[in-house]
Amino acid sequence: MVEIEVTVADGARVHGLMRRLRELFGPTAVAYDSTAKTVDVRAEWESRTVVAVVEAVRAWMDESGVASTSLAIGDQSFTLVSRDLSRSDADEQTRALALVAEVVRSAHGAEDTVTLLARACESISEAFEFPRVGIARTVGSAHEIEVVAAHAWALDDLAAVAMLPEVRSIFRDAAGSAAVIVTDVAERSVVVVPLMSADSCDGFFLADRGVAARTLEPSELVLLSALGTIVCAFLEKTVARDDLQLAGEFKTDFISLASHELRTPTAAVCGIAATLHERGDALTADQRRGLTQVLYEQGLRLHRLVDQLLDLSRLERAALRISPSSLAVLERTQEIVRSVAGDRSGEIEIRIDPFLVMEADGLAFDRILSNLIVNALRYGQAPIAVSASTRDRHFRLTVEDSGPGVPEELEPKLFDRFTRGDNVTKAGSGLGLSIARSYAHAHGGELLYGSATPHGARFELVVPIAETEQPREIIPLG
Repeated sequence: MVEIEVTVADGARVHGLMRRLRELFGPTAVAYDSTAKTVDVRAEWESRTVVAVVEAVRAWMDESGVASTSLAIGDQSFTLVSRDLSRSDADEQTRALALVAEVVRSAHGAEDTVTLLARACESISEAFEFPRVGIARTVGSAHEIEVVAAHAWALDDLAAVAMLPEVRSIFRDAAGSAAVIVTDVAERSVVVVPLMSADSCDGFFLADRGVAARTLEPSELVLLSALGTIVCAFLEKTVARDDLQLAGEFKTDFISLASHELRTPTAAVCGIAATLHERGDALTADQRRGLTQVLYEQGLRLHRLVDQLLDLSRLERAALRISPSSLAVLERTQEIVRSVAGDRSGEIEIRIDPFLVMEADGLAFDRILSNLIVNALRYGQAPIAVSASTRDRHFRLTVEDSGPGVPEELEPKLFDRFTRGDNVTKAGSGLGLSIARSYAHAHGGELLYGSATPHGARFELVVPIAETEQPREIIPLG
């Protein structure tokens, strides 16, 4: 048995040497002492053992640009010197440029944002020997954090780390800086690199350095910062491309909707109006009543479609302005039910405290509730229940029907634009739920779906209550 001790002055590069030696002698034969900065190799004595170690160390020095390394074999010690000391700085620059080129090259051929950024994460992980790397971006004026891509890091785990208070504070404090921050999170060392664009911080990439993390050299921190700028450029370009693609799909769907959905009610309205204009006097009273009823129904359908198209246009241009005001929830709900349900209002049961008042945007509230009621009338069955309450610092509005519910295969895309069920006799534009959720998001809330008991569909609007604007119940005197 022979023990060879390799002293590595630059601890940042030790992992590459250990990988080479473990390939030769096995993982259990090689150990690293981070305090003494030495690598110990224990192996059976053979004449070629020392030669193999020296060759491995020499190859590692050439690759990593280390100038000199000390070796100890038993009671003998000596120093290996780089073949060309003048190459060390140049090699470091070459390594940095090679890494930048690799990250840029990884973007070639990526068809979407997630694939491109996942490849960048993989390149950075391999170059710095980080076990896991992920990217999160900031969304909206409130700088909410959204996980975008990762390498060897489960997205839910990455999201949990990104949402930890110590990491969120870094996001906030480093938003105007290109600095690289290293912090301890859950007994692991995490590197946080801001993704800086020309005038803002668009997000961060995070690297999990593991439990026994090596020290990052100043040159590596500078390189990480530069890579953050490159990744940010990728993020901007790919998000813009994704948005452009979505805009193209939206325009196509919009034209399809306008040409198909508007055609039927428009033709009906024009046809009936022409009939009444040209032959109205020749029609019987029953015929006129029948035509008038159809004209009324198709007019309402046309009106709803036009409203949805206008909503869609506002949402697409992000032109919504939320202006909260005090709403008497029961009174406002009753008005919407009468307007939307008409002679089917009797199918809807309203379970709302008459004294419940909510600070909410009137237009958003109307659009959300009217779309939910139309959806319940079209696809569900009576009785339909509308209820509202405040709890857990949230305002909650629920619309629940007693129909068959949403097919399981439709649930994942239920809130996507132009999603419709297979029942063509009841099919609408496929926009109502998407618009309702968009208005919920614009109001800082969420629209959720779940199955009703024992059957049916249950939609719940959940809106956080601002500390300064608590909803309240009006208690009558006496």
